[in-house]
Amino acid sequence: MSNVTRTEQDLICSLRKLARRETNDVDRFVGDRIRLYRSMIGISQQKLAEKLGVTFQQLQKYERGENRIGAGRLLMVATALGVPITFLLDEEGFSQRQGNAGLDELALRETARDAYSVGRAFSLISDPEVRRSITTLVRSLAQQSEDEKG
Repeated sequence: MSNVTRTEQDLICSLRKLARRETNDVDRFVGDRIRLYRSMIGISQQKLAEKLGVTFQQLQKYERGENRIGAGRLLMVATALGVPITFLLDEEGFSQRQGNAGLDELALRETARDAYSVGRAFSLISDPEVRRSITTLVRSLAQQSEDEKG
């Protein structure tokens, strides 16, 4: 016979459940990405929540990383935002954010918005030669910037 009472077993079970539900940095990162892409396309929390079949309060919890978001719901979010699910799970972006913790969050958001805006405009260019030239120019400028840092 066990020395642990039924009440203690219930408490242990409850604590284990709470531990499994605890959010982490990845949950907050994914929430930030959802908020970023939602704001970039100009959709309100209410509208996105309706598309997902959740309350806007629940969406706020996802965006703040207070609640974990399951894979199926994350796919629904990506579809509603019109982005590949990998945009919300970008490991490289998460690693960069962790390494650049001192950077201003607003600056990171502005950079992401600019990148998204440039990407949308770039996709509208129909001439492949012009797209190649722009790509070469951007890579050259990025390399120059890296060289100046290092």
